[in-house]
Amino acid sequence: MRVFKRPTSFNNEIIIINLESDEFLLESIIKYLKDNNIKNACILSGIGTLKKLSYHRVLSTSMNPENEYLSLEGPFELSSLQGLIINFEPHLHFVASDLNNTYSGHIEFNSQVLYLAEIVLLTLKDFSIKRNPNEKNIYFIEED
Repeated sequence: MRVFKRPTSFNNEIIIINLESDEFLLESIIKYLKDNNIKNACILSGIGTLKKLSYHRVLSTSMNPENEYLSLEGPFELSSLQGLIINFEPHLHFVASDLNNTYSGHIEFNSQVLYLAEIVLLTLKDFSIKRNPNEKNIYFIEED
């Protein structure tokens, strides 16, 4: 287990990103962070609607898991989006549903907003962290 702790400071900010129809979810979040030089952040909440959902999920429990990449046409209700962005690299998971199914996994680029999306993020300006792969090519967070 790795734990990274910093006292709360006024240096960090809570930011609400409100996306409109046809904007791309992940691309918009990353663009905002890069445009504002926010290297590390935590997605606290994400809700909205999607017209296109792109994601991947693992298919096995082997040490070299196979990933399945999916792209589905909506409409979808985005019920949850959360995760970390470290060094501008996202690791975000979601839960979304349509009229018949619920979907969950790792959100990918090209997921597109239907009506709106509301994202709440916390900047992690006090952290100097990065992701590095271990011997099994699984990326873990480390102090930078």
